Amino acid sequence: MQLSLGQIQLNQVEDTVAGRKKSIEVFMIDDPPKIDGVMNDPVWKTAPYIDEFYQREPNNGEPITKPTKVYLCFDEKTLYIGFQCFDDPDKITAKELLRDISLGEDDRVQVILDTYLDGRNAFWFQIGPLGSIGDALVSDNGAGFNKQWDGIWEGKAKINDHGWDAEIAIPFKTLNFRPDQDIWGLKLIRNIKRNLERSYWPDANLNTYGFQVSDAGLMKGMKGMSQGFGLDIQPYALVGIERKTGEENNFKWDIGGDAFYQISSGLNAALTINTDFAQTEADDRQINLTRFSLFFPEKRDFFLDGANYFNFGFNTDSRNRYGQRMIPYFSRRIGLDENGNPIPIVVGLKMIGQAGNWNIGALNSTQKTDSSYQNFTVARVSHNIGKQSYIGIIGSKGNAIGPESNWLAGVDFKIGTDSFKGDKNLMFTGYAVKSNTEGYDEDEYSFGAEVNYPNDFLNFRVGYQQIGENYLAGLGFVPRPGIRESFANLFFGPRPNKWGIMKINTGGFINYITDMANTLQTRDIFLKIAEFEFLSGEIAEYSLNNTYEYLYEDFYIFPRDSIWIDAGTYSFWRQGIELSTAPRRMFWIATDISWGDFFDGKRMDIELKSGLKIGIPVFIGLEFEHNKVDLPRGSFTVNVYRIKGDVYFSPDITLTNFIQYDNLSESWGWQSRFQWILKPGNEIHFVWNSLVLPATSRDQFLLSENSALLKVNYNFRF
Repeated sequence: MQLSLGQIQLNQVEDTVAGRKKSIEVFMIDDPPKIDGVMNDPVWKTAPYIDEFYQREPNNGEPITKPTKVYLCFDEKTLYIGFQCFDDPDKITAKELLRDISLGEDDRVQVILDTYLDGRNAFWFQIGPLGSIGDALVSDNGAGFNKQWDGIWEGKAKINDHGWDAEIAIPFKTLNFRPDQDIWGLKLIRNIKRNLERSYWPDANLNTYGFQVSDAGLMKGMKGMSQGFGLDIQPYALVGIERKTGEENNFKWDIGGDAFYQISSGLNAALTINTDFAQTEADDRQINLTRFSLFFPEKRDFFLDGANYFNFGFNTDSRNRYGQRMIPYFSRRIGLDENGNPIPIVVGLKMIGQAGNWNIGALNSTQKTDSSYQNFTVARVSHNIGKQSYIGIIGSKGNAIGPESNWLAGVDFKIGTDSFKGDKNLMFTGYAVKSNTEGYDEDEYSFGAEVNYPNDFLNFRVGYQQIGENYLAGLGFVPRPGIRESFANLFFGPRPNKWGIMKINTGGFINYITDMANTLQTRDIFLKIAEFEFLSGEIAEYSLNNTYEYLYEDFYIFPRDSIWIDAGTYSFWRQGIELSTAPRRMFWIATDISWGDFFDGKRMDIELKSGLKIGIPVFIGLEFEHNKVDLPRGSFTVNVYRIKGDVYFSPDITLTNFIQYDNLSESWGWQSRFQWILKPGNEIHFVWNSLVLPATSRDQFLLSENSALLKVNYNFRF
């Protein structure tokens, strides 16, 4: 007997539904609610609702401590969700107004929509009591979380006499789904921060990921929706002035834009012309005291949208520290130089989404350097197998880090289950990649495999990966080629729920890295003696770390002052303490102090972070990093200061300021960003950047360069 693709998908849906317990039947409405955070619209009186929430933490399985009702309905174009969160208004934790800011330290409600009912991928939305909203793409059954994705939707919330209410409206044009499938996966979460309480519908056990998709409930009756023509056009216009010391002012103007087209209900295409990233947040300064390149995260919207479709191998799990050893596609290679300065992108074309059980990501872009045009292509395809497994391929062409021609091809797989021994997660992941670079003939490969058991009381990971000496990912990030790495993590997490302690984490990991001749290069042994998570939100940790390093040549750790470490072998111990007050408080402070031996000397590191809310609209954040190193060849101290001063006029009108200084470059950087969201998709940005350098006398500072840019973008949705 032969089955069509549609029959296979339908059978998979029926099999998935059979294993689910909780469900809600929703229906289409004619008169939609006004999204204002006040639940007084007539539609909410008849809309179906959910009120059975159960704690995941701190008392797993017990009912939520505060009544909660979530209402759901939809019309042809939009899904509407209303929340009634009963509470004492004076005890609500509500500090944040900014869009897409972390609400992890506020009260909040969250919605996870598994629109394909595949138990793997989902859309995530959240809103806090003051109306701060955020969204993300969830992938790999909760292991992948792309918080930088921004959809077009609306949400409002208000604190009232009985607690707080929220209303959100999500256009179906913002979502991908199968029109012929009338059942979606649904998970609802309410956080009551003062109790460290996270409650779910349906109930969630402690072994699942916080945003696990496969155990979501069911939302039935999703039919009759329309995504329209599926075309969004977002032009922008930019004007401004740039100034550098000793040069004439440069008056700047530019136009460009993006277009998004829904090829099918699950597959989207995006076109960008003369791409501009003027409003992108500045990178945090980092001081590199290692021999290898540092990792900086992507922050540009065009590349963040659908970034999860390009994840490969170990980096499909956002919590896997070993994923950064070998990233075959790293989007910061495009449109940025090695120092993070922008390179103009002339045109880019991207396709992302799902077609049946296929997950697809493809991108082609052309950038203009001073001397030529460069074209880059990357494609990633994976196929879902069973409930939690897949097999996939990746390929790229182009070299952003050298003049040689380069292409790359690889295959990866994951065999996973979310029901090992009843309710536990277990995954086996593997990959193999081959690069081809002009001038090289051998050792152009990388491969690896790991077993991951990411559960609450017992959490372990063990694996191996090898990166050839001449392996080169022209569009990727590979800080350390020519290695063989074995690694193992083992952690325990008992929950005493006594003495004010919610959880105790203890365990450790070992990394063992050799060269291709099996000569030991690096060995790290980390022991987390104990980390205490208190019910009040405070955290305390003590750890030990032993490091072995083989330096095959002198390591110039501080070239400015000609300080180096002699070639040879070194083994040394360090210890550390981390302390943090609860960030939900109006004033909080966190510190991380480590000290001990360092190669043939001593080193002390201090990292200090604090935040202060002045009322609701003003936030002041301070960060300080201090590294003091004493070596036989000399001593040095490196300090980095960061200051954040934000004013939130409303969730739609915000002013953020970010000031940085480090004593290595002896320069100040200042970025101010004003954002006014007229309505979702239509925005005004004013961005001011400046760089202040020391003057010749070194007791004064000079404004070396600065720019002021005004950018307006508008969304036309068809």
